[in-house]
Amino acid sequence: MAEIEFAGLKFRGGRMVAAALGFSTLIGGLYGAFEVYKDYENMKSQIQKYKSPDMTGFDRRLLVIETKINDEITLFRDEMGGLKERVNEMHEIVRDIKVDTRSEASDLHTSMSDVDKRSRTLDQETRKALRQSEKTIRDIISSAQERFDSKISSIDTKLDVLESRMQKTLQRALDNPLLKK
Repeated sequence: MAEIEFAGLKFRGGRMVAAALGFSTLIGGLYGAFEVYKDYENMKSQIQKYKSPDMTGFDRRLLVIETKINDEITLFRDEMGGLKERVNEMHEIVRDIKVDTRSEASDLHTSMSDVDKRSRTLDQETRKALRQSEKTIRDIISSAQERFDSKISSIDTKLDVLESRMQKTLQRALDNPLLKK
């Protein structure tokens, strides 16, 4: 195996690799620090050269925009105040209509209840009158039937008596010796 001697130290195998890694890490760190310092110096010079832009035009525009916005806000507030008044008026109107509607609905309900009661009463009275009329008609029919039956019986009896008399008369006439030849 190879061996290196440096400053009185002997390096072999693994130590040599470790020394090489340490040396390369040291060089890489120095290079990185140099790059950071170089970027810092470049940025420092750019910052020192920087001049802020003239913003007076933007300031004027912002002032004009703020004025317009304030005017619009004032106009909007005025319109909103008018709308609030109108909404309050409409709210009052709606409340009045609601109260009137409830009152009218209550009156209508009461009227409907009264009509319903009257209708039921009239229906009961009509049914009662119909039942009474039917009973009266049945009584009239029954009475008429009894009279017709009694008249028919009377007529039947009279016809029977008449028939009997006629038969007797006819028999006498037939039995009459004078009529015989």
